[in-house]
Amino acid sequence: MRFYKATRFLFPSSLRLRMFTICFVGTHIPLLAFAAWQFGTGKTDWPDLGIVLAATLIGTVFTLFGIDGLLAPVRAATQAVQSLEREQAEALEAVSDGDMLTELLAGVTRASEATKVRVAALDMAAHRDPLTGLLNRRGFLARVKSAGDGTIALIDLDKFKSVNDSFGHDAGDAILQDFAAFLARGVRRADCVGRWGGEEFAVFFPATEEGEAAGILQRLCRRLGNGLIERPDGAPMTCSGGIVALEGEPLQLAMARADAALYAAKRSGRNQLRVGDAHSLV
Repeated sequence: MRFYKATRFLFPSSLRLRMFTICFVGTHIPLLAFAAWQFGTGKTDWPDLGIVLAATLIGTVFTLFGIDGLLAPVRAATQAVQSLEREQAEALEAVSDGDMLTELLAGVTRASEATKVRVAALDMAAHRDPLTGLLNRRGFLARVKSAGDGTIALIDLDKFKSVNDSFGHDAGDAILQDFAAFLARGVRRADCVGRWGGEEFAVFFPATEEGEAAGILQRLCRRLGNGLIERPDGAPMTCSGGIVALEGEPLQLAMARADAALYAAKRSGRNQLRVGDAHSLV
């Protein structure tokens, strides 16, 4: 490392040119010594000197191409690290030899694969709800912010607290998992479903008007109320919801409007949907 640092003044941004310069100087020492000896003794043999010079130039060209070829694994490893920074990990070509550069390439390959696994795990932890597998609040907001216009809905399971209080949290968790799967299956492929928190779920309907989104959720709520998911005591679970169209305002404001519509449905007796700022009953 000391020699590496000491030679950094030679082409600081190019290891290849630095190595070539060092090799060039090293290979030309014999040529310079031979020429100095001939000039010093006054016995300059121009044909011999020309042959040595030509051979040295040929060796220099060979050294240049050789260094470039030997540094190929280093370039591949560098590109792999850069691709990781762009979250576009690339597979590195395996080399069967066991020299130091091969070990470097193999190490970067292992690091690349391990990093991909860690990044995927971190993304899952940051954006997915571990109980239901749906997007969590952060993941849902991130997805919707880049999705454009559409309609937002907040759905809340009615009287869910009594399930936890009467039958325990395991029973409540099972209902949340069943409802999450039911909701994800029931909406369209392009729609986005997330767990907003507790027993609240959020749905984004891209490029969809309030009425169309309300129709989709109304069918789901009707099926739910007919006993698709039951409490441990056999009573059917129901849900309430608030549905509003995105109107170009900040997403948090739209979510607040959906929340207001949801609580209007709760105050009106639950098991119903409210649409828009006027909280029209569906």
